[in-house]
Amino acid sequence: MKKRIGILIDSTQVSKQMYDLIQLSLKSKNYHISTLLINQTTNSNENIITQIFSNIKSLGFMNYLSRAVFKIICKLESIALKQLGKYSNFYNKFQLSEDKFDVIKIKPKISKSDLIYSYDATDLKKIRNANLDLLVSACSDNLRGDIFTVCPNGIVSLHYFDNKTKIVGPPGFWEVYGRKPRTGFIIQRSRNKLTETEILYKGFIATSWFYSLNLANLYEIANPYLHAVIEDITSDKPLLEVQKKSSYKPILHMFPGIIQTFIYLLKTSKILFEKLFIKFSGRCYRWGIAYQFVDSWSEAELGRSIKIPNPHNHFLADPFVIYRNGSHYCFVEDYDLIKKKGSISVYKLSPGTSCKIGIALIEEFHLSYPYLFEFKDDLYMCPETGEKGEIRLYKCIDFPLKWVFHKTIMKDVSVADTAIFAHEDKWWMFTNLDRSSVGDHSSQLHLYYGPNPLTDDWIPHEKNPVIFDSLKGRNGGLIKDMNSIYRVYQRQGFDFYGEAFGVAKIDKLTTSEYSEKTLFEVEPTFFKDIKGTHTFNFVKGLLVLDYVEITKKK
Repeated sequence: MKKRIGILIDSTQVSKQMYDLIQLSLKSKNYHISTLLINQTTNSNENIITQIFSNIKSLGFMNYLSRAVFKIICKLESIALKQLGKYSNFYNKFQLSEDKFDVIKIKPKISKSDLIYSYDATDLKKIRNANLDLLVSACSDNLRGDIFTVCPNGIVSLHYFDNKTKIVGPPGFWEVYGRKPRTGFIIQRSRNKLTETEILYKGFIATSWFYSLNLANLYEIANPYLHAVIEDITSDKPLLEVQKKSSYKPILHMFPGIIQTFIYLLKTSKILFEKLFIKFSGRCYRWGIAYQFVDSWSEAELGRSIKIPNPHNHFLADPFVIYRNGSHYCFVEDYDLIKKKGSISVYKLSPGTSCKIGIALIEEFHLSYPYLFEFKDDLYMCPETGEKGEIRLYKCIDFPLKWVFHKTIMKDVSVADTAIFAHEDKWWMFTNLDRSSVGDHSSQLHLYYGPNPLTDDWIPHEKNPVIFDSLKGRNGGLIKDMNSIYRVYQRQGFDFYGEAFGVAKIDKLTTSEYSEKTLFEVEPTFFKDIKGTHTFNFVKGLLVLDYVEITKKK
């Protein structure tokens, strides 16, 4: 029997995030949202003038003015954001039908700051009598009193900040303001009136360049994990572990003032003008590939690497190497700047020379990240085919240029940069999967395992995603050295994809555990005037990597 869940809301008109959670719950095996707990907080008889004066009296004139200016900026940003198809309904409100739920109307006691909610004994009794297993809070950040004890599993809530800081404000704003590389969220649970909280889940996404875009990405990416946490809590055998317990400490709500709002506007305008200048000056972020023959990949001087010239109106990225018939061959993403689509090309590399052999793979959709592996004396490629919504395998029938589509091993997924390899008695797949609709492949590392690499029945790791952090989640290569496996990861910067890469040794890899230890990170300083680097590989004495610079299209 499914567990009964109640959601604590301020109105039956709910955000897209709460509506999406309700839709996800319809597919749940363990729970269903049975009850709406509706806070009755507003006075509908107040006209807009009365509300304005009431808010000025409550906040003070300068604070009210600051919020008004900030809301105007957000409104303008939202208009721009809606032009992007995947965010077209982000700001929509969705009307819930009371006929489809049990409805409990409650009246919170609200503090003078409008931030703290508590409830009297009558309302708490109403909630207890509903026999709910868990409450989900979609209203105030700060609840007080016995509300936490009315359900056996307490109250779970999603918060858009890093729990290491207690200074919060508009979700995702201060990270953009401070040009932080990542923006965090936490999912926490409280089960007693002293408000001891349990951090059940946390993640970090790459910070976007303007506030509304960062907010949309944060909400959309985090929301499926709230569903996943509820699914786990209500299962017969919960797997989630409490990451941290802490007693309540006051949260400092810091809303941007007038000066900070205008500083934000100036910073964001500067970024916009820089983007427009690059576009209309005929320049672009253009990747390139370099290589060198070395004995040790971990101690190489990368500045000694030899650059492979980019073809006319193309750039090269994502190099992967294989040693065959006494020679090294490098498979690369070959991106056409005119068609805005990548294919897979092959270069033969020797000390001091590089020669393009030809195109190995081209499709109607974009291809990149040509990961190679061998199985039963056959060579396979697993390129990124995220535009197709699949993980696909191609088999080599005549090395190095003749490949045929072999099979799809995972369908209807939003993924990028997949690596497949054998370890002990299993085959493993590392991939950057996104459960949301925004296509974020820079934060979440998901693992799967199976009996062989050709299976289409991959089993997900118990702790997926094993990494949820844009500073190291995305794959950037895989190095096998002796009996050790090293994962190359990308580090994303503020509004910058592929700022740097790091190399981590995989310490533990089982069906229930995963850990890795970072050995070093490489900054984009090994060549003059480059802006980033994100792929690094090594096979039999040949090291390859990529880099990006801002140059003219040619």
